[in-house]
Order: sequence, then structure tokens, then C-alpha cells
Amino acid sequence: MRIVAQVRITKSNFHEWKAFFDSYEQERLQFVCDEIVKKINDNEAEVSFNVTDFDGLTALSGSDAIIAEEERLGIVTKILS
Repeated sequence: MRIVAQVRITKSNFHEWKAFFDSYEQERLQFVCDEIVKKINDNEAEVSFNVTDFDGLTALSGSDAIIAEEERLGIVTKILS
């Protein structure tokens, strides 16, 4: 399943969010493939990927460490398709 997500960055910037996002890339790649990150501007990105393990991705995204860092950076993610 191909997912396209809008990432709004409200308390930091694209560079800081991307560093965080890259920090758990190996974990994400256990559950997704063909990931593409597109910078829209300093406070917005678009991420698209194919999900290979929905339950695994859901568990990773819901982990305390990911949620805490997203809150610190002010990340708001909206699934577009």
C-alpha cells in the first residue's frame, strides 16, 4: 500500500526534523520500502512510501520515544493518500 503523508513542523525546522527522521531509518525500513522525502519548505515535508508491515509500522510510530520527539519538534502528520 502506497502512503503519502504531509509533515508539518511547528516547533523546529525541516533540517532538525530530517535529522530525527533519519535517526530511526533502519527501524522504519523493516516496515516500509521505496521511501521518498520531499522538502516543501522549512516547516513542511512530504513523505511517501510503500508499507510492507502495517502493524510493525504502527507500533514503531506509536513508541514512546518517537511520540516524545515528535511532540518536542512540533510534528503534525496528515495522511494524504
